[in-house]
Amino acid sequence: MEKRFHTATITIYDRDASYQKVQELLHNHAKNISLRVGYPLEDEGIAIIFLILKMTTDELGALSGQLGQLKNVSIKSTTLDIQ
Repeated sequence: MEKRFHTATITIYDRDASYQKVQELLHNHAKNISLRVGYPLEDEGIAIIFLILKMTTDELGALSGQLGQLKNVSIKSTTLDIQ
């Protein structure tokens, strides 16, 4: 299967409870992450992570599924149409 570029936005609504688990999952997929930008909103207890990924759609689905199963975490992703 062909590797394509994707974007993902991960929102962590409870940093104390979920941040470490998100970090572990992202570490496991580090070879596929082209860009990672984090924006902590400390006063609100929220963190937002923006990613550019190069992976197959199956790998993206697996990562999204693992992150989506975590409590207080949401992920939105899109596939870039680069030819």
